[in-house]
Amino acid sequence: MKPPADAIIAVTHRCNSRCVTCNVWKSTEQDLLLPEHMRKLPPELATINLTGGEPFLRADLGEFVRQARARCPHARITISTNAYLVERIAEMMGGIRRIDPSIRLSVSLDGIGAAHDRVRGREGAFDAAVSLIDRLSADGFRGLRLGMTLSGANLGEFLAVAELAARRRLELGVVAAHGARTHLGIDHPPMASAIPSWLREHFQRILGGWLRSWRGKQWLRAHFAYNTYRYLAGRRWRFRCHAGSDFFFLQADGKVYSCSVQGKEMGSIITREWEEIWNSPAADEGRGAAHLCPESCWMICTARAAYRAHPVRVVAWVLGRKVLAHLRRFRLPTEVGDQDAAEETRADTPH
Repeated sequence: MKPPADAIIAVTHRCNSRCVTCNVWKSTEQDLLLPEHMRKLPPELATINLTGGEPFLRADLGEFVRQARARCPHARITISTNAYLVERIAEMMGGIRRIDPSIRLSVSLDGIGAAHDRVRGREGAFDAAVSLIDRLSADGFRGLRLGMTLSGANLGEFLAVAELAARRRLELGVVAAHGARTHLGIDHPPMASAIPSWLREHFQRILGGWLRSWRGKQWLRAHFAYNTYRYLAGRRWRFRCHAGSDFFFLQADGKVYSCSVQGKEMGSIITREWEEIWNSPAADEGRGAAHLCPESCWMICTARAAYRAHPVRVVAWVLGRKVLAHLRRFRLPTEVGDQDAAEETRADTPH
């Protein structure tokens, strides 16, 4: 079996947020994963996302980065944080940046001011996030990005967050909330019962700007956000999931899953070697279940796999929409059931 390209690694179950889209903070599981277990990762990995819970609650987070970088020399490593512990994170990032100067930090921002605080379940969460961004930006850190999770609790915040990211010249990744029993401890996150017309206009405005940019990353970001909008609207891509093949999820208890949503357990990285896990009957079962999974999740990991499998379709979408954006004619589908949207779905869906 070919090695995977992407890994999501939760280094802790602990969290100091109380997010409406996540119940990981309720977990009573122990953190059994240790930095030395990173030595068992497949060295071919292209991306590693260190997450949690809140990863900066682990004092040895820097050692996770050190071991992961040594084992996977070509991987792009990103740490995801709720940014609540400003002083601790700023101090730890100084050491982590010395370990890996190419490290990236994704700061969660789900709204402006009190809106972000409500989603995160912590008063002062927004001020903390902005303070951390200011601290690290002033220190010359260029690996900052923002990550926004859209749900029924914060649809109206997308435009304001995107504009904040543009003012600060930060990348913004926007994803739809997903249920994740193996990771977040929630089956069905709060979603909107219907997509309001103003949200379509907000997406259209932001995506059009990204497509008019001359930065290739922004074009792919527009494509990803476009399909995030479609996921929210109930028009999911129907593609064969590559969970357990192109990517995997490693939980803080040491168990490897095919994915973080409905993934099958494949083995423990604490007690077994990687090749033994990856080529086991349990791993084959996980891959088989992913191929048949009806969820069609649209997350970073599934998108990367889809992009690798269907590069021509993605490039064609980008080029076509980029022309429309420059002509100020880029439009998103309107109603879920209308004929134009149905035809566009069939045209854009990889097979």
